[in-house]
Amino acid sequence: VSTQSTWGILKTQMEPLESPDKTKKSIAPEDHLLWKTNDIKAQKNGSHRTIYWVKKKVKEEDGTIKGEKWRQSHKYIGEWKDNSKAGYGIQLYPNGDKYEGTWEGNMRNGNGTYWSSLKGKLRREYTGEWRNDKKEGKGAFFYKNGDRYDGFWFNDLPQGEGRMIYLNGDIYEGQWHQGKRNGYGALTKRNGDHYEGQWVNDKREGQGSYYYREKAKMFVGEWVNDTPKAGVYTQVEDEELLAKIPKKKYFTDPYFQPDLPILYLANPSGVLEDAMERVKKARASYRAQHIPIEAMFTENELIDLEKAFHEASQGNKTVDDLCLKSLLEGMEIYTSVQDMRKLVKTCLKTEEEVKDINFETFVRVFALLLEENMNKLSVEEPAKMATPVKPEVDTHFVKKTLPQAKK
Repeated sequence: VSTQSTWGILKTQMEPLESPDKTKKSIAPEDHLLWKTNDIKAQKNGSHRTIYWVKKKVKEEDGTIKGEKWRQSHKYIGEWKDNSKAGYGIQLYPNGDKYEGTWEGNMRNGNGTYWSSLKGKLRREYTGEWRNDKKEGKGAFFYKNGDRYDGFWFNDLPQGEGRMIYLNGDIYEGQWHQGKRNGYGALTKRNGDHYEGQWVNDKREGQGSYYYREKAKMFVGEWVNDTPKAGVYTQVEDEELLAKIPKKKYFTDPYFQPDLPILYLANPSGVLEDAMERVKKARASYRAQHIPIEAMFTENELIDLEKAFHEASQGNKTVDDLCLKSLLEGMEIYTSVQDMRKLVKTCLKTEEEVKDINFETFVRVFALLLEENMNKLSVEEPAKMATPVKPEVDTHFVKKTLPQAKK
């Protein structure tokens, strides 16, 4: 048992007892000296061999305790500072788990490895950086199902750049937010298929490209809820790959294609553009709710928005709807109070009236209104009304994705 536990028993025995007349007995000078001596012994600083914690055993049904009254709870081997775990140390927990690494202020801080107990055996669970008992910084996590994540963490969840290697052979590399795939990322499947583009709430959402390895075809366009919705589907010019694709023989007799008139789609660019715009408008609310604000605006833009919000709120963390309307008008974005309230409810996913609006909600409402204004300007632009416009499909997807997919 630790010196501190022993001192706790001595201290209890030495405390002055109250006499019937509520007056306290005086303490002899030698008792004061004993108190100081044991207090110094109880202070944990520097390296210690082992500190044990014990718990009282649970009584049996007959009210008795078999054997010793106390059982070992957990133990710590390592360095201390001012009675707190600090420096390098090993902690063994009551459930059999184990942590080995650096400590500060009685919490896991710095670099260390956490082992989880599984059927009496230790399995490495996480190796990396910690902050106040939570995974924060760069580290590797090994899941029970065989998956592995390498990347950055915040508040015990994957956040920022990271790579997930799945047990089935699939690999995802890209952005994470609160433990889910959010932002720009690439998924390479075991069968050779490859997706590269936007993710929202752990699903493919927004603009992205998908390369179908077996068919040697590629889709580039808008995705909704993990499904391609509007875009361009083309054959990839890869003679080596096309030669490997077996051709099915449905008929033994030779077939001659008769002459048929060639049909063309009227205004294909316009049709595709309209389809993609309808998808964007239909999913605007969902994307505004789930896309991290760090992915909507640059760091400098967020700083400017936060400064404007801080001035409008006069240092408070929230504003009301009238103050928000005035703030948006100062940015030359005009809307009615009713429409603005609807947008706030959309961003917060609630049907109730919202009085207090924080900075994150303001940013999401601002993004929605900004997109609406851009759409209005694009519709009113006469040149765009008269001339067909090439659909806004990011061609870098095709150039960037295809070489990786071939590899």
